[in-house]
Amino acid sequence: MSYSQSAAAAPIQSISVPAHARVTSDGDAHVAYTIAVSLPTRAYSVQQRYSAFDALQQDLTKACGAAPPAPLPPKHPSSWLRHPLSTGRNLSDQQLDERRQGLEQWLRAILADRDPRWRSTRAFKDFLAAPPSQTESGAGTPSNGGGGGGDFSASAWTTEYSALEDAMRRLRATLDRRDSQLLANSASAHGTAKEARTSLVDLVRRSGQLARSLQGLAREGMTDGELQRRSAMVQRLQGEIEELGRKAGSAPRIGSGPRGDASDMARNEPPSAARSALLNGAGARAPTRVLGAAAAASLETPETRPLDNEGVMQLQQQYMDDQDTKLEALTAALRRQRHLGELINQELALQEEVLDQLETGTDRVQGKIKDANKQLKRL
Repeated sequence: MSYSQSAAAAPIQSISVPAHARVTSDGDAHVAYTIAVSLPTRAYSVQQRYSAFDALQQDLTKACGAAPPAPLPPKHPSSWLRHPLSTGRNLSDQQLDERRQGLEQWLRAILADRDPRWRSTRAFKDFLAAPPSQTESGAGTPSNGGGGGGDFSASAWTTEYSALEDAMRRLRATLDRRDSQLLANSASAHGTAKEARTSLVDLVRRSGQLARSLQGLAREGMTDGELQRRSAMVQRLQGEIEELGRKAGSAPRIGSGPRGDASDMARNEPPSAARSALLNGAGARAPTRVLGAAAAASLETPETRPLDNEGVMQLQQQYMDDQDTKLEALTAALRRQRHLGELINQELALQEEVLDQLETGTDRVQGKIKDANKQLKRL
């Protein structure tokens, strides 16, 4: 069976049904089979019940004009003859495992057959929640019409979104491992940082395809409310990816290498102070050489060590953007304080005017009281 050859031509490299589970939801008890799918860039799993396999068998036969290369296992395995009154959910674990093996052989036969018509149908891809071939293989050119993600079905879109969330969690763990290696001055930190950058680029690419696929879902008749909900999900996802990008461009500022307290203090020094010391020439010793690895190593920090030239430029730009943001926030705070001071000044002027009017009224009343006292004395 030319399984490896046919899998190499398809986006799905391998498929298996490793487990089954008894599920009870809303009073509906059934058996769900876990389908593990391996793609060139990732692996994921979906759950389907036997009725979905049976419906797929009928859809493939109707769409291709012929039944799939392997027969679908019967609803009840051969051992069911000993218990003919048992339903699917009442089968023993051994009987369910027998059915699971038959379903796995059925799927692998479709994937490994030389005739690709069954595995190329939309029904088969929707059943596995598989993304389009050009999306996962990465063999297409970037200018591929800009709509490569439009072939996602609704279920495949949800599966891809969940896969991106898992990839983000793995990237966050990779970045944490890189930081730990940097703190320990480990030589493997550079390789871990490179792995994180590769994962980040893949995340950005796949999130862009996920966002573009919403246009295809809209053309297929998805409701506006669902489109808005998924658009908000993509925006939140891209925001988290952007945060991971900032984390990938930074590094821990506290080191614990074997260089002693002076080296620790130098590494703990904030970037602004380090840059000031570098530009002003405020070093403990004068430079002794211009060329060579020693001069280059003296400029390295835990933040720049895992980065290439482009990464250093991005880190510098990030520092400048952060300073601009803080300056804008400070300017806005000063503007608010000035506005508040002007309001207080206006209120004080108004209160002063009221006090002047009160004083004038008091003088007038006192004058009238004096005149009244004089008249009383004459009387």
